Amino acid sequence: MRYLIVLLLGLVCTSDLVLADDREAVFGRWAGDRSILEVRPAEAGLEMVIVAMIDPNYREGEEFGVPGEPRIDFRNPDDALREQPILGLNLVSGYRFEGGTWQGKIYDPESGKVYSSRMKVSGEGNLEMRGYIGIPMFGRTATFVPVARCEAHIISMLDAVGIGGAC
Repeated sequence: MRYLIVLLLGLVCTSDLVLADDREAVFGRWAGDRSILEVRPAEAGLEMVIVAMIDPNYREGEEFGVPGEPRIDFRNPDDALREQPILGLNLVSGYRFEGGTWQGKIYDPESGKVYSSRMKVSGEGNLEMRGYIGIPMFGRTATFVPVARCEAHIISMLDAVGIGGAC
């Protein structure tokens, strides 16, 4: 009987540690094809900030923006926020850890729209974010790799914003 009690207590303690690990696994820097995001704890849950981009400034011949100036959030539905730089922008709001996954809202600066979303770290160690309208089945998943992998495009993005040597 004592053995069963010890085993049950061990399982309860271990499950709390696993949940804590799952909760914190998303924290860190993650790279997509064109940007690097930093997920970090915040007072209200977490935040996801754009810390590097392939092209942080407008280029000559682009439809919008002054060449050499930082890219801004010109598609934001809130007029007051359209002049804020994309670099440093927090993309998530209302994120909470529920049912073993992070859930909340994510803002897409490319479209100016807000979607429901979920994020978790996959078994391969990548950050998977699913944005959707209504139910998760009707959405799209974006995958980000840890910045620590130091792939060529990651180094290029870090160098473009002066964070060289982070790899």
